[in-house]
Amino acid sequence: MLLNSYNFIFFFITLFFVYFLLGKTSKLQNLFLLLGSYVFYCSWSWEFVFLLIASTGITYFIGNKIKSAEAGKKVIWLRLGVFFVLIQLLYFKYFNFFIENINGFLQIFNFKSQLGLLKILMPIGISFYSFRMLGYLLDLKNNKVKEIPSLLDYSVFIAFFPCIIAGPIDRATAFLNQLKIKRDFSPDQFSDGLKQILWGLFKKLVIAENIATITTPLFESYETLNGSALFIGAVLYFIQLYADFSGYSDMAIGISKILGIKVQPNFNYPLFAQNVADYWRRWHISLTSWLTEYVFTPLCINFRDYGKSGLIMAIIINFLVVGFWHGAEWHYIVHGLVSGIMFIPLILKGKMNKKIKASNNIIPTKDELINIPLTFVMFSLLMVLFFVKDMTMATGYYREIFSPSFFQFPNFKFQKEIAILTVFMMTVEWIFRDKEFAIKDIFANKNVVLRWGFYYVLVFLVFLFYIAPKGFIYAQF
Repeated sequence: MLLNSYNFIFFFITLFFVYFLLGKTSKLQNLFLLLGSYVFYCSWSWEFVFLLIASTGITYFIGNKIKSAEAGKKVIWLRLGVFFVLIQLLYFKYFNFFIENINGFLQIFNFKSQLGLLKILMPIGISFYSFRMLGYLLDLKNNKVKEIPSLLDYSVFIAFFPCIIAGPIDRATAFLNQLKIKRDFSPDQFSDGLKQILWGLFKKLVIAENIATITTPLFESYETLNGSALFIGAVLYFIQLYADFSGYSDMAIGISKILGIKVQPNFNYPLFAQNVADYWRRWHISLTSWLTEYVFTPLCINFRDYGKSGLIMAIIINFLVVGFWHGAEWHYIVHGLVSGIMFIPLILKGKMNKKIKASNNIIPTKDELINIPLTFVMFSLLMVLFFVKDMTMATGYYREIFSPSFFQFPNFKFQKEIAILTVFMMTVEWIFRDKEFAIKDIFANKNVVLRWGFYYVLVFLVFLFYIAPKGFIYAQF
């Protein structure tokens, strides 16, 4: 049940009225949220809803033990909880990856016997809800969660339906505190949520899905195309991935707002980043901030005696985790490794933690004119590793881009309507990049006819360029 499907609209309208009309207390509202979340999850992966419920119950029990145990035993319970969560993730997502690589290693030494692969279905959203569970357990150990929530509230935190498929990955304390009080219907939040959902729908259905009609066949026939065509394909896929994932995040955040729940933002206009550090502060914010707190910072503490070398080791390990989190394939791991290596010049110059002060002017500054296109091109090339099937395909794709054929005229068709719509999206986001989302207060001080006219244009474009969606890209991770 996609967030942009008619089935979801019916599901959400039903839940909305039950939630606000029958939810007389916070407990009742949370109960309706939990039941709705499990129904939503079953629509995606009913086979694994019992795994989700069981994992929730077990980590809740372990969390109670962490909170109540003596200082020495807290670590034991924490390790047990981390092991329980990670062993599921490793089995469902990475088991066959390890077996394939062990088999490949054995072949080097001419071992004829091979380990058998298993037919394993990956539970939808396991990467996202596993990190919620781990964050909760770690926060309990570090006393960031001051009191144990009810099992009902914890279950809602883990299974919250707008975010379970593709994030954002919220922190326990901020989310759980909102469940303690009854949420009343707010016209302002309802309006704000609908605007963010509309912008998310536009990015997903108009931009991402239409660009996919170009990038999918382009990548499938990359061996027949010249370097300039493949470079344009890389740029388009970067925009497609952003529009698809940030579109989902906008919808998830907007739906949550309507229900009176604030979830963590996930994007801050990353297409306008000015260097690698600036990009990762803007892209998939909930994941990068999670890893910064629970992986990168502890590594920095352990490696602090090694100076800049220790910082480089910490950043590379952190981004190897980023790559491995995305999938059990070498091209994802290489993506993480290269992302980490890209930080080295900033670390050596002592500028990694220096935040760039971006302008809010329509006309870009001199630095922005240089830094934004350069960063955009670097990450367009890097994102090729997200689309390819394996490293062999990636090598061939990059080889052709960096060949003399790069200077030839692109040998593929490109629809001008998609180009115009893409420029329109990027222009709106550039002009209103100081807002939480691009159309939050668009034309707020202008004529009401102009503001509502803009909204109706977006709705019209969504229906005009609608293509049946194939799902969200990040749901596969």
